Amino acid sequence: MMLGQGDDSTIPVPAIFMFVPGMPVVVNKNTHQGLKLVNGASYTAQHVILDKAHPGHQIDADTVLHFGPPAGILLGSETTRDFRFIGMPPGTVLLTPTSVKIECQRKRPWQQVDVSRRGLPCAPAFACTDYKVQGRTLDLVALELRGTRTTNIDGQAVPSQCDPYSLYVQLSRCRTLDGIMLLSRAREHDLIGNTVPAEMAQAELRLEQLSEETLKGAESRDWLE
Repeated sequence: MMLGQGDDSTIPVPAIFMFVPGMPVVVNKNTHQGLKLVNGASYTAQHVILDKAHPGHQIDADTVLHFGPPAGILLGSETTRDFRFIGMPPGTVLLTPTSVKIECQRKRPWQQVDVSRRGLPCAPAFACTDYKVQGRTLDLVALELRGTRTTNIDGQAVPSQCDPYSLYVQLSRCRTLDGIMLLSRAREHDLIGNTVPAEMAQAELRLEQLSEETLKGAESRDWLE
């Protein structure tokens, strides 16, 4: 059960890390902010540096299993193309393992003691949450316009309505409509009338009013006094 914990805001290190050269990954923790190696940043995994303390076991022709984290992973992206570090391929940055503490929590009643996990604070990014892709623009996307909860109807788990904020983020990530593919058939109630709750709309309006009042106050103030 502990293997199912991780790769989130509280446990940035996944239990199992699968590496394939050239695969997309997303960093789960602010590591080197000056190098833009931060939470949510996307990279291409170019090479993994093995740890001699964890030798590999050949499973088949294409798979090697290591019972421990690698010593590091080399990542590349547009933001690293001008990087030149001694002993590393040009255009790459090194991400090293980190340790996280997994404390007992009410949501894990089966966990009896606090444990720690050491590994790379990144995960394969073939699929990402709407939170992880905020601010990005993509050419091709496959979307799942569904809510995160399910309701049992006639013995079948039916996903809840898509959150309106999630709906906006997902549909606005792609450059063109032709680049959007839906994983599930679109449901009318996920799109039609799926608006922001009234209390949230009022809160946003209040923030806009406060912003305008602040700007007016700043403009009318004599800053030379």
